[in-house]
Order: sequence, then C-alpha cells, then structure tokens
Amino acid sequence: MKLTVLGATGPTGQIFTAMALDAGHDVTVLVRNPAKLQFIRVGSKKLNVVTHPGGPCPMLSIAFRHILAAAARQARPPRCVLMTTIGVGGTSFHVKCLLGAFVAGWKVIHDYEKADALVRAEHGDVPYVLVRPAHLTDGAGTDKYKLSLASKGCYHFAMTISRTDVATFLLRAVCTSDFDNKAVQLY
Repeated sequence: MKLTVLGATGPTGQIFTAMALDAGHDVTVLVRNPAKLQFIRVGSKKLNVVTHPGGPCPMLSIAFRHILAAAARQARPPRCVLMTTIGVGGTSFHVKCLLGAFVAGWKVIHDYEKADALVRAEHGDVPYVLVRPAHLTDGAGTDKYKLSLASKGCYHFAMTISRTDVATFLLRAVCTSDFDNKAVQLY
C-alpha cells in the first residue's frame, strides 16, 4: 500500500513510519527537516522524502484541506487518517483547556479542531479515521489499550497510552476499513 505521512519526524510519526516500512508499505513523508529522519533507513527503496519549508500554524488544517480536496477527486478516494488528541471534537472540554493552556498551546489546539471539523464535514466523500489518543507516553507498546467510539465520555488528563500503541492502531486504521468515518478515542 502507498502511504503519505505528515508528522513523520515527530515521536509518534517516527514509530508509525518505521512500522509502515517494516510492514512493506511504500511511504512518502513530507518533512521540514530531513535530518530528523535519522531514525529510518533513509536509503530504503520504500521511502520517498519530500521536503517543504513549513510555516506557522494553522499548518495541519491547511494541509488537510488540500489533502481532502485532492483525495475527493480520485476515482477511489484514499483513506485519510488524522491523529489529534482527546479534547478535540468535543470529547473533553477540560482536557482541551489543559492542553491549550499548559501543554500544546491554543494555536495548536485550534488548528487540531479545524482539521478535525474539516474531515468530519466531508460527508463520506473521503473515507477517514479520526484518532484521538490520550496523554502519550514513551513506554513500550502493550496491545492492551482501550478505544471508544463515543464522542463524549469520561476522558481525563490522567489517561495515558504509549506512542507505540498509537502507531500500531494508526497502521491498523490505514490498512482496514474497520473504523472508516469514525472518531476513535484511545487510552
């Protein structure tokens, strides 16, 4: 399968990209700084690196607007998987406030909200999966994480999930239609 990854140099993106390459997928990564790809066999024939200059927020929402428009023009639109965070999409006002004020910053959270809303507004033209993990940890994967399809729930800041478990789920979401047109909360 051919995959395109935005965020491949981030901590979860690095794990996901390595997993996708190990699974034999052809992966194109869009990066600002290719030097941050040292974690991957850059000489891999399955990896294509595209460099762009980057820019300020709201980068994710702008990128997804273009991605969704291009995907909708395809005879068979590809699945778009977007990872944001619990707190986005109305899942938890309190977590959103904590993340906006103390962790990610309000510009990032507003950008996540815009991208999330853009994807949901596609009305089925492009298959999508919205992935909203809880607090990310650097621990090993357990395959014992929980997921919820409920848009509102008892999600709180103390919930955690390893980046490896999130990357594993992202690859599953890319490769199957099990979660098409759904928002999935992971913890």
